[in-house]
Amino acid sequence: MLLEKTFHMSQPLAESKARLTSIQSYKRQFVMVTKATVTSSKTVEFSFRGPLRFEARTVFLAVDTETDDQVAFESVGGNIDVMGLVDFTEVRPNCTEITLAIHYKINNRLFAWLDRHFGFVDTFVNAELRSIRAHFEGIATPYVKRLPIIPMFETAAA
Repeated sequence: MLLEKTFHMSQPLAESKARLTSIQSYKRQFVMVTKATVTSSKTVEFSFRGPLRFEARTVFLAVDTETDDQVAFESVGGNIDVMGLVDFTEVRPNCTEITLAIHYKINNRLFAWLDRHFGFVDTFVNAELRSIRAHFEGIATPYVKRLPIIPMFETAAA
């Protein structure tokens, strides 16, 4: 599956890039992440929980890119394969556009089917990006808006 997300930060390009590429400074802001451990300057052990006891686990490796305004990564091992690219573009002074493109494959057939039909990885990525952006925009606590991961299993409103 391919996901592409674009958001803006109210910081200059260099500051936005420096803040986002140092995951250790904001990993506590993640809402559904169970592990985000920096093991070296180019590797991160990562896991998150999804619905129905799904837990994605992998190790991300940084990949060299041709430009300094992009960060590429790929995963090794685990139960989800991920390749991604983060592109930083300065729209104007103190405004940076960040585009995140992720291609992923869940190795478990059942959870892959569930994700194709209910989009729980998309929901996870949206929630985490909102939380990270809220953190960098000056809100001290994670931004959590409860979104139904699988709407058909949600309680009906009267």
